[in-house]
Amino acid sequence: MAQIVGAWAVTHSAVMVRTWERASTQIREEISAGYKQVRDRLLATQPDLVILIGNDHYQSFFLDNMPAFCLGIGDHSQGWGEADIPPYRMTIPRDIADSLLDGLLARNFDIAFARNLPLDHSFMTPIHLLMPEADIPIIPLFQNCLAPPLPALARCLALGQALQSTLEQMLAPLRVALIATGGLSHEIPLPDWRDLGKEETAEKWLKFMSQGRYQADRETQKAIGDEVLRWGKSGGGRIDEDFDREILQLLSLGRYQDLARYDTPTIRQRAGNGAQELRNWATAAGACGGYRAEQLFYRAVPEWLTGVAGVDLRASKTAATPTNPG
Repeated sequence: MAQIVGAWAVTHSAVMVRTWERASTQIREEISAGYKQVRDRLLATQPDLVILIGNDHYQSFFLDNMPAFCLGIGDHSQGWGEADIPPYRMTIPRDIADSLLDGLLARNFDIAFARNLPLDHSFMTPIHLLMPEADIPIIPLFQNCLAPPLPALARCLALGQALQSTLEQMLAPLRVALIATGGLSHEIPLPDWRDLGKEETAEKWLKFMSQGRYQADRETQKAIGDEVLRWGKSGGGRIDEDFDREILQLLSLGRYQDLARYDTPTIRQRAGNGAQELRNWATAAGACGGYRAEQLFYRAVPEWLTGVAGVDLRASKTAATPTNPG
């Protein structure tokens, strides 16, 4: 059978990659060492396959087609080449991806699929930082984290459980690693499309969200680009260290199912719209029942507008719950 040999959750951040030099030398060295530790642990498991759990920022999915969950199948996935990350081309093992899709559907997840799904920096950041050789086959699992309404974290946890069950029923003796990407607390310049009004700027946002960065006309691309630059220069973004450490503490205690108590409005209010990417972490955690996480690194980095973290979700087994002899 296929077995999960490792699972990690790490931050992705276009600002971090694009403006790496903004942070102090100490922070950069600390974060680099953290990602290296994840990379070393990943490679030590000798995976045959990495399932990447990430989201999208109106690069591949738009308002005319926004699934809650979508599995990448086919032969390959390639990055868009944005956020100053090379457009890595990753192999998808076709038969395994098809079997995984069948297994999730059989377990009552009406998951969408996309052949040769192109991937944005949500997926490409961990590839760039953890496996830049691009020599480990992947299966990308997209989750909607930015275009409300969003799937509940409880549903993401359940998807992780279905993922684990499906892998365990596969006949192929595969070593599978999970990498979830996103968060922690941060704010990104993508408004809730349902709250946009009728003014000219709102219409441009809706056009962008319907056509994407590369499909939109040049005028729309420039208008949105100018808005993002204005947002960044104005000091936009939010980091809530209390929220971040609360999540990391739950994971370190192995209380993965407690993530289900965080709903969309709570996350938005406490930790910013970017923290909705916690859903990716929840899906990986759902596949790691019976384990505790180890926090490998965490830093609130205002220069990158993000709480940057990495955890090993299968660092140690949780203690068995004692039975009541009476």
